[in-house]
Amino acid sequence: MTRHLSALIAAFALLASSADAQTVRTGRLMQEKLLHSQRILAALTTSNYDLLQRETRGLIRITENPVWKELITPELRPFTGDFTKALADLAAASDRRDYDAAGASYTALTSACFACHKHVMNTRIARRNARP
Repeated sequence: MTRHLSALIAAFALLASSADAQTVRTGRLMQEKLLHSQRILAALTTSNYDLLQRETRGLIRITENPVWKELITPELRPFTGDFTKALADLAAASDRRDYDAAGASYTALTSACFACHKHVMNTRIARRNARP
């Protein structure tokens, strides 16, 4: 799980550090998203359901933020859909205190993040390579 978290953090850091990948506002939002995700992992590994619920709600609030809406382009809509579904599943598992379902939902959540960030990275690389 540590290797998975390291890969996730690296993907977020790569995207957050790229000036042409996002605005300052969306960069801040991604950093906030990363912090909530890290705290969710901490909550899962310590079976701290109060923290799990609080941080899951924090991620839900991010998806309600107008800046988040800026990120939902037609091209990224499938990725954000996967993210919000996994987040809803995580919230439900958290409310039920279902450790196994919460773990599976967290895995789906981070997979959705990773897939989206990989897509953005590959798109950015393709655009950079296409320049004369």
